[in-house]
Formats: sequence, structure tokens, C-alpha cells
Amino acid sequence: MAAAGKGDSGEGFARAFGQALRNFLNSTGMTQVEVVKLLGLKSKKSGKPSKQRLNTYLSDSPPIPDAQVLYLACTKLKGFNFEHDGHRISIETIRTRRGSLPERLAEQLAFRFDRQFNLTDKKGVITELGAFAVRVKRPSGRIELSVSLKAKKSS
Repeated sequence: MAAAGKGDSGEGFARAFGQALRNFLNSTGMTQVEVVKLLGLKSKKSGKPSKQRLNTYLSDSPPIPDAQVLYLACTKLKGFNFEHDGHRISIETIRTRRGSLPERLAEQLAFRFDRQFNLTDKKGVITELGAFAVRVKRPSGRIELSVSLKAKKSS
């Protein structure tokens, strides 16, 4: 519904959330009071439904939404979503089957390597002449592969 620029410290995220909320209210015709009741947002002091909790996100300088408000908006406002810094935030990205991450199909990556390592002696027994190690890390959005060979000169 809304997009925001990159390189900020949360202000762009807050503006994107606020703009998406305004767009949602305009497109559905719902009032702030209806949305507050649907989300169950209550005043921390009185415990009654609080339009003010929602209104702060609709201002020109909205605060960064707290996790509760963000979660409730995405899960209880049918069709609510927004984009920030190239990421779409919606019910699909917040709630998944059984509360776990969606299963991904296994992928096999080709890794061509045509060198030979002899880590055994002539009898085929593993020696302390060297070691070969492969370490794979999968941080979000990339794969890191470390290959190391530790070789000692045989006497």
C-alpha cells in the first residue's frame, strides 16, 4: 500500500506504516474508532478503546509502531500491508502455518572443485598431515562458503 525510502533510522518505516494505515482507512471506509475496536487497542491508563493509540500513527511525524500494533494491523485488518525498504510487511510475512517459518524447497548448488587432497598416508590411514574443512553459513539473502586446507609437510 505504501512505500518509503531507504537509509533511515526507523522514521521511514513509521511513515510507511502510517501512510498504509491512512490508505487502508480511505479504501475501506472504516473509521478510526472501528479499527481501534477491531484491533482491541486500549488506553494504557483507562483500559478503554483508545482512538489516540491509532491516531498517533496517522500524524505527520508518526512514532515507530510497536510490535503489538504492527502485528494486530497485519493480522486483523483484512488486506492491510505495506512496503518499506524493499520488504513487504503483511499477514503472509508475519503469520505462517503453525507459527513456524514456511518450508522452502531444498536446492542443490553446484560447486565445482577439481583438486586432489591426500590426507592419508600410503596405507590409507588418516594422518595428522593435514585437514580439510568446509563451513557453510546462510545468513539472510546470501550463502557464505569457507573452504580451508591445513597441510603439514610430511617428514
